[in-house]
Amino acid sequence: MFLDVVPTHMAEVVAAAVQDRSPRGIASAVHRLIRAGRLEAGDRLPTVRDLARELGVSPATVSEAWQALAAVGAIQARGRAGTFVLSTQEPSRPARYLGIGGDPLAEGLNLSTGTPDPALLPALRDALERVIARGGALTTSYLDEPVLPELHDLVMATWPFPPARLTVVDGALDALSRIVDQVVRLGDHVLMENPGFPPLIDLLERTGAEIIPVEMDDEGMTAQSLAQGLLTNPVAVFVQPRAQNPTGVSMSAARCADLAQLLEGTRCVIVEDDHCGDIATGPDVSLGHYLPERVVHIRSYSKSHGPDLRIAAVGGSAEVLDPVMARRMLGPGWTSRLLQAALVELLTDPAAIAAVTRARSAYATRSLAVRAGLASYGVTSSPGDGINAWVTVVDERAALLSLAARGIRVSPGAPFMLPGSQGSHIRVTTGVMDEHDLEQLAHVISALAAAAQAGPTLRGV
Repeated sequence: MFLDVVPTHMAEVVAAAVQDRSPRGIASAVHRLIRAGRLEAGDRLPTVRDLARELGVSPATVSEAWQALAAVGAIQARGRAGTFVLSTQEPSRPARYLGIGGDPLAEGLNLSTGTPDPALLPALRDALERVIARGGALTTSYLDEPVLPELHDLVMATWPFPPARLTVVDGALDALSRIVDQVVRLGDHVLMENPGFPPLIDLLERTGAEIIPVEMDDEGMTAQSLAQGLLTNPVAVFVQPRAQNPTGVSMSAARCADLAQLLEGTRCVIVEDDHCGDIATGPDVSLGHYLPERVVHIRSYSKSHGPDLRIAAVGGSAEVLDPVMARRMLGPGWTSRLLQAALVELLTDPAAIAAVTRARSAYATRSLAVRAGLASYGVTSSPGDGINAWVTVVDERAALLSLAARGIRVSPGAPFMLPGSQGSHIRVTTGVMDEHDLEQLAHVISALAAAAQAGPTLRGV
C-alpha cells in the first residue's frame, strides 16, 4: 500500500498534495489522491493532529475535511484504530430516497407514494394519438434545438421571470442532478430547507457538500434562518417555492421579497424546484423576479400532466445552464420530442387544461379534509398545498407500526430531516385519497390521529 509507512511520513505525503489549506482544499487533495490510485482501499490516513501540524492549520480544519470525505464514502473513521480509505467494494450508505416509500405490492391503502392520483391526470393517450396522427419527423438532425419551438413559446409565456436560457430535461430530479454536478464541489457549503427533499439530500451528500439546514414556517424559508446560513458562505441555496415536499408550504410573495434582499449581496446560485407546478394553489413566486442572473428555476410537469412524460423545464442563469446544456449534448442530447409534442397538446387542449384545474381543486380539498380532521383530534399538520401533508407525531416508529396494523402506509419523516433535526413526523400523500369516499376518509383520519399520539414501543426505547 502507498501509505504503509510511519504516521509522520503519512502526514508529509498527504500534505505535499495540498495546495489550498482550507477544509475544502484538503478534502479535495485527498480525494484526488484516492481517485488517482495513489491512496488505496485500506490505507491508514494521518491523524488529524499530525496532518494539522504538517500543514500549519488547526485540527478543526482537518477534522472538517475528514467529515466531508466521510460524507461521500471516501474514508471511514474506525475509532482508536485510525481513519482509513474505504474500499470501493463496500456498500454505500442506504439512500434516503429509497426509505420514503412502502412496498408497492403490499396490501392496504398506500399514502406513502408522493405521486399524483392517476384518475386526475389529463388524457396522455389522446395527446399522443393526435401527435402521431399528424405525422412528420420531429427530429431532423441530432443538432436540432433541444426544445420544440411550440413548447419553448408556451413555457416562456408563463415563466415567473425572463430567463437568460430555457431548456427541458427528463424531470425535476434530472435537472437537480445536473445542476448539482455543475455548481457544487466537495467541501462546499449549501443551504436547503429543513425538512427537505430526500433525493436532493442524497445528491448533495454524495458530492461531499456540507448541507446547512434552513428552518421554515408557513410562508417558506425564514429570513432569520437564511441570514444565519449565509454566514457560512454557501455556493448554492435550494428551495421549493410551491407545495414544498414534504410540508406542502408555499412561499408567500412577501417572504420571497425578504429572502431576495438577503441574497442580493451574495454570490451563491439559487435553485428553485417547482415540483408541483400547476396543481399547487400557491402563487407562482420566484426569486428570479429579483435576481434573474443567479436563479435557476425548475418547473416539473410530472404531477400535473403525468409522471411518464419525464419532462421538466429549466430556465434562468446562463452561467449555470450553458455548461449544463453543453454537457447534455454528450449524453442524451435532448428530451424526447415526441413527448414534448404531447406536452404541447396537453398545455393547449381545453379538455386537458380543465382536467388540471379539476385536479388542483381536488388536491386542495383532500388536503384540507385530512388536516381539518386531524386538527379536530388535536394533531398538528402542515399547511398542505399540493399532494402531501407533514404530520407531527409523538414517535415515528410507533406511528408507522400503528398505521400498518390498520392497513395504511405512509412515509417515515426521518429521511426528510437533515442531521441534527429534532421532532418526529410522518409524510402523508393526501392526493391519492378520494374526497367523496367519506367512510375511507374518516377511517384514515382516525387512524392517523391514533398513530400520531402513539407512544414509543419497548423496542424503540
